[in-house]
Amino acid sequence: MMLRTFVLALGLSASVLAAQHEGIAPLGSEGLESARRAAIADALENAALFNGANLTSHTQQSGHKWGESSQLRGAPLGEYRQLKEWQSNGFLHVIVDVDPAVTQTEQPSPTSETVAASPRVQQCHGGGYKRKILVSHIWIQRPVQMADLDRFSEGLQLEMVRKFHDSGAFLPQRTQTEAVFELQPQLSDPLLQPERVREMARRYAVQFIVGAVVRDLSTSGERYTLSRHRGDVKAGERKLELNLPLVDFTGFGFKATPQARRFEYELFVFDGVSGALINRHLLAGKASGTVMQDSATSMGTAGFKETDFGRLVDTKLQQGVDLLSQDVGCIPFSARITRVEKGRVYFDAGVTSQVAVGDTLQVYRIQPGALPLAAASFDPSMSLGLPEEIVGNVQVMQVQPLFSVGAMSGSAVQAGDYVRFVGREGKK
Repeated sequence: MMLRTFVLALGLSASVLAAQHEGIAPLGSEGLESARRAAIADALENAALFNGANLTSHTQQSGHKWGESSQLRGAPLGEYRQLKEWQSNGFLHVIVDVDPAVTQTEQPSPTSETVAASPRVQQCHGGGYKRKILVSHIWIQRPVQMADLDRFSEGLQLEMVRKFHDSGAFLPQRTQTEAVFELQPQLSDPLLQPERVREMARRYAVQFIVGAVVRDLSTSGERYTLSRHRGDVKAGERKLELNLPLVDFTGFGFKATPQARRFEYELFVFDGVSGALINRHLLAGKASGTVMQDSATSMGTAGFKETDFGRLVDTKLQQGVDLLSQDVGCIPFSARITRVEKGRVYFDAGVTSQVAVGDTLQVYRIQPGALPLAAASFDPSMSLGLPEEIVGNVQVMQVQPLFSVGAMSGSAVQAGDYVRFVGREGKK
């Protein structure tokens, strides 16, 4: 196998100034407004390339087959104004005046968690594409410990999805009740099933799947607070009432509540193409103070993060998302081909994944009849993955929010194959 990669930064303007650029689009059946939007987009792309561009290309040979992936991205732009428009020979021409983007010379200093997690993700996040990731149902190993935690598993899922989304590198979604693995009552380690991972990844159209098990939510110690009525005693607390007739009638007294609580959970991240386990992490911590929850401070509410236990959970979830982002940061972007017809290839990633017209992606196929590669000590649940082969290339011709259409380099590409970008992102 031979690899050839190059990154070329093109700077066509020594000083970036406002300039006029022309764009062209055909006048089709969709009308003038559609052609105008396309012509303006063409003019803006020309302006972006004029102000400086990054070209990333990667060529790979396997046997007699070649695979190529390339990406051309222009410099960021500011505001624009349309100056002129005319029609000629079935095409619409526009002239736009484009301002350069305002760049910041100083960036806010990152937090300690960002410093620990960012370098690997920044160096190899697959050409800037957003990868699709699925957060599956989260198991609670000891449900009796969460009597006061309303819908805690679902809340953890939702918060993890939010954090993946906020990272800017993923398109996350979640399952309702479906888990990527089973947790057997008699076993502490989950039963991993690579074929189940692959099937879920195909069904949800994602590249990675996350699973989790909450190992410990135990409480310890006691502290005493006022209790003003009978209904404010939660599960896990006990009431200490004054044995006086009037006071006993009102329910006023004291209650004993836990002083500390642990939060320990284990994360698993899987590759959706092969079904293989990429990595697993155990994170744990202990909070002291307000550690019991009620309806006003349940998981998913703003009040939850104002409690000591809520802050602990939020911190550990963020650490988990940062670790998983590092685990998959250097794995190339890939998407699944869903349809092939009349020389066109449709795959399940589009504008939201930052795929652009002109991108060239390699096409891979899992070798027919190939068996999973087993680890040194054979364990079906610890598959190393499946052998793949290069099929060809696809050049993107059209992008929609959730899918793209491309032209294939040969007739061998089939539905079920995968497109992949394997270049390294260049820096201007």
